[in-house]
Amino acid sequence: MTRSAGWPLCMGLILSASGCVATFRPKWAELERPTQPPILRLGEVKESFTGTWVSAGKQRSIRNVLLSALAQPQAAALFSDDPGNLTLNLDIVLDGEDDDPQSFEICGKCVLTLGLIPLTWHTEHNLRCDVSIKSPDDFVVAKYRTHVTGSNDVLFLPPTMVTMLGGPVGGRIAIASIFRRMARSVVADIMKRVTTDYPRLAEVKQSRAVAAGQAPLSVVIGDTPYWVVYNISAAGPKWEYALELHRSRPQPGTAPLRSLLVGTRSGEAASAWQWREPKSVIVFAQGRLWYPAWRTEGPAEKLAAVEFKERAVPAKELFQPGSLGGLSASEWNDLLVAWKNRELVALLREASTADLTGHVSQIEQLVLRANEMAEREKDEAQKLIAAGKPGSELHAEAARAYAARIEILKPVLAAIKAEVANRQK
Repeated sequence: MTRSAGWPLCMGLILSASGCVATFRPKWAELERPTQPPILRLGEVKESFTGTWVSAGKQRSIRNVLLSALAQPQAAALFSDDPGNLTLNLDIVLDGEDDDPQSFEICGKCVLTLGLIPLTWHTEHNLRCDVSIKSPDDFVVAKYRTHVTGSNDVLFLPPTMVTMLGGPVGGRIAIASIFRRMARSVVADIMKRVTTDYPRLAEVKQSRAVAAGQAPLSVVIGDTPYWVVYNISAAGPKWEYALELHRSRPQPGTAPLRSLLVGTRSGEAASAWQWREPKSVIVFAQGRLWYPAWRTEGPAEKLAAVEFKERAVPAKELFQPGSLGGLSASEWNDLLVAWKNRELVALLREASTADLTGHVSQIEQLVLRANEMAEREKDEAQKLIAAGKPGSELHAEAARAYAARIEILKPVLAAIKAEVANRQK
């Protein structure tokens, strides 16, 4: 439970120490000056309030107090105006309650006891701070959450009717002290986390700086030119290395045509990249599949070279449910049509009867799955339409793609069944 410290007699008598005893929390946090070079820039600092003190109009901002704590020399040593620095953003929520009920209660006790019995007052605030650290190109590289409770406990000694007279002034003094302590505690925790995480943050800064300054590499897929840049980004506790494919030379902020995940690594600074098997990274273009062959260099794993090679698609893999997961439903359909026109005749002529029989079973399973998926996508589209929500067209388009897949598979299935039947005569 939290209570603000306005008029309510909170620690009244910081001005008359002989009449009361006040205890502030949290303890005053010491800030240690970091030894590493600055790595942060201060970004957005948001503030919001919760609790009954909002409806009572008694909320009090702590934002400027927090900014003052960040400006202390020890904390400020982590910051500079270097545009390549990572950006620290803060989202703070301060929780409090209307303290009038406690005021009335303690005043009533004071009257009933004729001021002869000691009385206690408790004031409390809870501050939550969500921290996000972003790279210059707006990727979140770290998230922290810190929480601190600030409180004041006052013992009013007899005659309490006299010792409470300093309540309003003492309350303003006390809440200012509590807020400074809370802000220092939050800043100390942020500094500790950043210092602990510094090796990884420094590596991210270097990697992002290299990536931001990279020159796009030109590639050709089939006979069509493309441009490739690489991107290193955070994905939960892991990092991802992606090749971004562009149709024209990319400018800063340009959205890629495709993003191909080629490697992952843990968040540990010294961990190595785990690269994917190149042929598992596929792109559909000009009726064929292609895969990237790439090379990196240097400690930042800068993309040094990349080319796209054609990837064969055996019938057994094409008809395997769940294979070629990097393709959209419509791309898979287009690949199937291209394969049928290019490869089906050779398959019927050269494949063994056992292989053809196996393909019949595979295709029948694909037809059943496509029918199930088409119905599922139709249902999702109808639900969104009924609820008046957007997105129904995407599901409807997917349903049409699965229905079209069935029609593409039917003649392939019929041709293979006919070949098997002819061989068995």
